[in-house]
Amino acid sequence: MARRPPAKSRTPARRAPTADRFLRRRLAEQWAVVARCERPARAGSVAALHDLRVALRRMRSLAATFRKLDEDFLERLDERAAKVCDRMGDARDLDVWLELFRGLARAGGADEVSPRERRLVVALLRRQRTRMAADALDCGMFRRVKKMLRARLRRRWPKRARPAPPPEAFAAKRMLAVRELIAERRARAGNFSKGPAHDLRRAGRRMRYLAEFFAPRLGRECVRAGHWITKAQAALGKVHDCDSALELSRGLPSGRARAAVRRGLRKRRAAQLRKFKAAWRRYADPRLQKAWRAKLEAAAARKR
Repeated sequence: MARRPPAKSRTPARRAPTADRFLRRRLAEQWAVVARCERPARAGSVAALHDLRVALRRMRSLAATFRKLDEDFLERLDERAAKVCDRMGDARDLDVWLELFRGLARAGGADEVSPRERRLVVALLRRQRTRMAADALDCGMFRRVKKMLRARLRRRWPKRARPAPPPEAFAAKRMLAVRELIAERRARAGNFSKGPAHDLRRAGRRMRYLAEFFAPRLGRECVRAGHWITKAQAALGKVHDCDSALELSRGLPSGRARAAVRRGLRKRRAAQLRKFKAAWRRYADPRLQKAWRAKLEAAAARKR
């Protein structure tokens, strides 16, 4: 007896998320990171404070990308999250000081200070850093960010009379704008002094977060471009840390130890700048840029 062919599945195909649903889901994910990291960040965890700042920056990226969906809410979220990140940056500066002090001690510049006194200095810096982090987390601006996010994520988002474009269209338009910003700042970077290099790093960071959210949805060209700009931006981040440490090291006692620390910082900066240039060459490849731009322009024109 002949077997019957298997019945076709009647499970309906999953619909692609609307821009509103995509935005809400991603904001909820970053809000979960903030909620999870807040307590350990207050207790002095460097990793938790870093993850919390990154989550706030990713929220800012989402707010800038989807601003037309709700300009009032998303613009306020972007502005307030930016101010909170700036407050948290003060604690990050003390992390640089801690690393600088350890480097000075390794170079023999703290030999006149007993091991016990060195431990006391490190403990003092850590306490000050923890206090700065707690002050940032206790500030009214951070409370307002949390309050507005909780309220928005708990209520049902209103339905639209006319469907919004798909998430990919919003992302592609934002990527095209950030892509031009990166090109402009790269042209102004010159010899990569502290200010221009920092500006280029910040522009690259915007594309990095966009790539994390959207690259797989926009094709392999976007994945490749996102990979190389992430590598370039990470190297510039280490260049910026070296620049900050070199600036702070001017206040250290003069002598062979300080010279050794500054020599090591300059050597590390040069190595990270070479890594940036290698990644940038791959990112700026004309064939990749041409194919990527064509993909983005096609996605930006989508209506549904």
